[in-house]
Amino acid sequence: MEVRKTFHQQLDELYQDLLKMGNLTVEVIEKTRVAFRELDADKACEIIEGDDVIDDFVVKIEENGIELLARQAPVAIDLRRIIVIMRLSQHLERVADLCVNISKAIVNLQEYTLSPWISENMDEMFRRSTIMMVRAMESFKERDTEKAAQLSVMDDTVDRINRSFLLVTNRDSEDELELIIRVVMVSRFLERIADHAVDIGEHVRYMVTGEFEV
Repeated sequence: MEVRKTFHQQLDELYQDLLKMGNLTVEVIEKTRVAFRELDADKACEIIEGDDVIDDFVVKIEENGIELLARQAPVAIDLRRIIVIMRLSQHLERVADLCVNISKAIVNLQEYTLSPWISENMDEMFRRSTIMMVRAMESFKERDTEKAAQLSVMDDTVDRINRSFLLVTNRDSEDELELIIRVVMVSRFLERIADHAVDIGEHVRYMVTGEFEV
């Protein structure tokens, strides 16, 4: 009985670490949004330098998850929960890495001024990607498969905005070429953040039902 109590305590710690990691990741997306809107290199550098915090979380979660699997031999829902927590930590780490990539692009955009169209649409992509990540983590916390399923629908709008950014490559001015390339890159990074939110939702469905949607 004591062994199972210890197991569930350890599992809860793993769960709480993932929630903390999720909150930090959402904060990083929001900070990146502000840095891009202001083209603030200092804020961008803070995001780049702070990435180690997220990396430390994923290492801790993976190590503790592997230890739980090896020592406790969990079954059924507990087994799926541990596996999903470990996989979600990897998705969150990749989201944070994408924010680092965006921040590096911000550093290289200091000499440019964003058009109102770029600013508004990019801010909308940031906003929607952030909401999706929040919803994804809520679906995990609440074990809500319906909320998880809504993420793929929300992703359609992010994909649409991303495609609209690809059209700016038709600009004729060579002076804007670097701006165009970096803006399209940032748009693509945000689209990938939204995709990670969808993937998290799919893992939540697996955790709750034991099935992946085909």
